[in-house]
Amino acid sequence: MRKKLLLLCLACLPLLGLAQQIPHYSQYMLNPVLMNPAVSGADNYLDIRAGYRNQWMGLEAAPTSYYLSAHMPLSRLDYISPPTTFKPQPAVKGKHKNQWRPDFKNNAQKARPHHGIGLLVQADKAAGLKRTEVQVLYAYHLPISSTLKLSAGLAGGITQFGLNREQLTFGSPGDPVIHADEYNRLLPNVGVGVLLYSNRLFAGASVVQVLPTPFSFRETWAATPARQQRHFFAHGGFRFMANRFISVMPSVVVKYASPSPVSVDLNTKVFWRDQFWAGGSYRLQDAAVVMAGFQYKHKFHLGYAYDLTTSGLSQVSSGSHEIVLGLMLRNRRSIYSPSQYW
Repeated sequence: MRKKLLLLCLACLPLLGLAQQIPHYSQYMLNPVLMNPAVSGADNYLDIRAGYRNQWMGLEAAPTSYYLSAHMPLSRLDYISPPTTFKPQPAVKGKHKNQWRPDFKNNAQKARPHHGIGLLVQADKAAGLKRTEVQVLYAYHLPISSTLKLSAGLAGGITQFGLNREQLTFGSPGDPVIHADEYNRLLPNVGVGVLLYSNRLFAGASVVQVLPTPFSFRETWAATPARQQRHFFAHGGFRFMANRFISVMPSVVVKYASPSPVSVDLNTKVFWRDQFWAGGSYRLQDAAVVMAGFQYKHKFHLGYAYDLTTSGLSQVSSGSHEIVLGLMLRNRRSIYSPSQYW
């Protein structure tokens, strides 16, 4: 049985080494911190989001992915004029008045640099392989004008590659391999990114799994071990007002992990009163996506996406489902920050 298991691992290693290793999501626009640590702290509050993706429904042992993220700003003093679609309020009311009073008597407060911190946990399974990741996020946000900011971010943590024993068949129920831990591999994981953003636009670039750390499931190193592949992301978009209540944001996400081909997502989201939104996405030579969501009283938001596969997988898959839940905690100003639109 051990020999068969090692043969399975050897068969899967080329997939690890040559294909995209990190989880795939259709709703990067609902949580850009998944691909760029520079987003950490862009909001005025503690932003917590949880997501689940069931990919390629109908295909046995298809990938399933989960994540939990949280990030918040530190030492941010420009609450009166944040980079958001909402106009600054002339005064702060309620019990938090003294805490949120600007340094000057006018309605505009000078923007100052601030920091952002966060945490990202991801887990995904595909056939006989599984991956778990925990990362700590940090970003520095530097104002370059009254409404435009430039941030640089760093993500650092660990990734565990292992075997998904639920998808493996053993000849004997008492086989010691079933409970063995020797097939898990714990590796360092580092990511970097930059982001330029305002209330109407964003443009960013990032690299995930910067360290191409080699690893093998075998007891002895293979001639060509698997490696953590570098993943490159570029994303950008611009939001414009169609009328008093409706705004539209076209955006694009480009992903690349050698030697896989470049993946391009073309997206459009339409917002009504910054409360409800609907949109679509087209992933070149892969899938068409429809999505919708809403936010409630600047405290809670929900998003859903359905991928209609357009590639050859459409013969065996009925599509992919993805859902994202979010909480905006300590949102004293009731602000819906720009990253909610990306």
